[in-house]
Amino acid sequence: MASMGEQQANEEDKLILSLPRERGWLSPYLYLFQEFWCPSTRFQAVNNFQKYFQAKDSDIIVASFPKSGTTWLKALTFAIVNHQHLSSLENHPLLTSNSHDLLPFFESTFKNFVKLSARILQPGYEDQEGKAI
Repeated sequence: MASMGEQQANEEDKLILSLPRERGWLSPYLYLFQEFWCPSTRFQAVNNFQKYFQAKDSDIIVASFPKSGTTWLKALTFAIVNHQHLSSLENHPLLTSNSHDLLPFFESTFKNFVKLSARILQPGYEDQEGKAI
């Protein structure tokens, strides 16, 4: 009898074999997965994220290109979301903490996917109240 992990691996293998693929430039292949060309090295992370991530109506997803002001964008998002609770500049968390510590990344292998369609994040996400920036 196959274990749960083996079953999941077999399902992923079947899925990846059924997808159109092209040669990649940074990974061996790109797979066309839900209208998105996904690098083979990131496919498992995208698939797992979609399976297991449960969005909440209060979630805010911030996406940016690497080296394009992510730290500033996360600090700004933190300040806007928490402005009523942290109206004083004394002891403000942004004065003592890095914004990356205050607003966590998704799994590190997933954080570089920018401008993902809501379908890739999670089927049905576009119907929820959460925000994507």
